Amino acid sequence: MIGQQITVSPMRMTKMHQNFSLYGIYDLAGGADDEHFDRTLLPFSVVEGVQIENVSALLTTDTFDCVKERIGSDAMSHLRGVEYALVHRYSPKAFLDSDGNWVGEEIQSQSSADLVRNVAACLRIVRPMRQSAQLMWGGVREDRRLDVLGFDAPIDHHEVPEVQKHFHLRNRDVDDLRFYAPHFLRAMREQFWKFRMAVQFHELGHFQSLAWKARYILWASAIESIYTSHNSGHKGSMVAKERIKWFLGAGTSIYPPGDISKLLPDPGITVGDIVDDLYEVRNFIAHGDKIPDHFFQDSLRKGFNGDVNALDVLMEASSFVIRASLLKILRERLLEHFEDATSADAYFGSASLTWSEIKKRARGGT
Repeated sequence: MIGQQITVSPMRMTKMHQNFSLYGIYDLAGGADDEHFDRTLLPFSVVEGVQIENVSALLTTDTFDCVKERIGSDAMSHLRGVEYALVHRYSPKAFLDSDGNWVGEEIQSQSSADLVRNVAACLRIVRPMRQSAQLMWGGVREDRRLDVLGFDAPIDHHEVPEVQKHFHLRNRDVDDLRFYAPHFLRAMREQFWKFRMAVQFHELGHFQSLAWKARYILWASAIESIYTSHNSGHKGSMVAKERIKWFLGAGTSIYPPGDISKLLPDPGITVGDIVDDLYEVRNFIAHGDKIPDHFFQDSLRKGFNGDVNALDVLMEASSFVIRASLLKILRERLLEHFEDATSADAYFGSASLTWSEIKKRARGGT
């Protein structure tokens, strides 16, 4: 959860035959985008009863009136502006689980919220977008409208890396989400701690936009979670950089097709081009040193608002490295190699990517 949870007046908490959890989606591709989302696909089934839906007609106009004074007009506009969302509906009836234990409404509500939050986190890895309104929950009326009983407070002043500012949900993204979500949920529910820690740091960094150094170090920690461990021979910048280049491919562009608008030139920046600078800035921040001026002054690509400096490109690269790595782990069924330090060390060690082997090759050894 990011931010404060707010509950509406208890007077509105009437009994419903169904409950729901939903998580707002920034917007669907269209307009100036190169790709247009096919809205006839909605509602789009993702996983375990979670659907992508148009909820604009389901949220009543007076839904948030009782909390207006508590949250302010800007937050109200974020909540009222939700058109599309991940939605999960469930019947709040107690039942016996497979172990013979009674599962009540409170546990079901928490499970539903966790499910939707996890699917939203998976979507952020597939297609990161701006985010204002987050989780809402409540009851489903007989006319199918959604009676919101609580929500995570909307985020003000949230921004994403420069390249992601024009990101909207595309057809290919929902197809990818449907493919990855079952594997992602398994990873987050089981003991794949290196994967889970990377996801957690990615989530925290995504919502940390007021202090760019905080976002940078959180995303650096996500990369460390995947590529290094606390064990001797499996930590340090040299090890991480060689593993990143091996795992993702040194010649892989940090801007997959569709990330850079067709109206802008593709800078042709690869993982191999950027990984040294990525870690150099990480080390300056981690060790409390001044970041050299050239990272703020040098331009590495063109954007809609002018030149994009090296530091902003490094932030974009951090996001790409994390997301591409996590998706490859899921796509290639590599989760068992990212349970803990022991499994990850063995995986990278089998590719001769330990400190001693990398150092040996750097010295010209065989």
